[in-house]
Amino acid sequence: MSDTPQVDDEALTLLDCLLESSQTLQLATSGESGPEASYAPFVFSQGALYIYISQLAGHTANVIRSSAVGVMLIEDEATSRNQFARNRITLQCTAEVVDADSSEYEARMTLYRQKHGATVDLLRSLPDFMLFRLTPLQGRLVIGFGRAFTLQMPGFHLQPITAK
Repeated sequence: MSDTPQVDDEALTLLDCLLESSQTLQLATSGESGPEASYAPFVFSQGALYIYISQLAGHTANVIRSSAVGVMLIEDEATSRNQFARNRITLQCTAEVVDADSSEYEARMTLYRQKHGATVDLLRSLPDFMLFRLTPLQGRLVIGFGRAFTLQMPGFHLQPITAK
């Protein structure tokens, strides 16, 4: 992550915090009957978000059918000072299955276990779970009321959005 002269430390800190500290992400996928919203635990690694999801879940079929997904990481309601102005990141991503025989799979599942605990061991024993890499194409960081930045990829470079 890098900054420009117009980007302050608060924006960079918030970006890093949401990417590194958030436990789950909100997921927007395209279902057979229209848009569907769901959530999934995730890990952030090397500029991508990884989700480990069951083939029994509707969002998994949606992601397999259409690799275009929306993601939102949002400040916890309990810690937000104002529910109308929760800090958040929205991302437009491309989803790809990570091959279970790859070194990428093992490395990300190790991170998944470190972040999400022993439940991951149980999930790995089930045959219906798949690991997906969500690669951000573009996005936006919103801080409270009226502070917004585009996220330019790769690298999550912040560019302030100003009123015209």
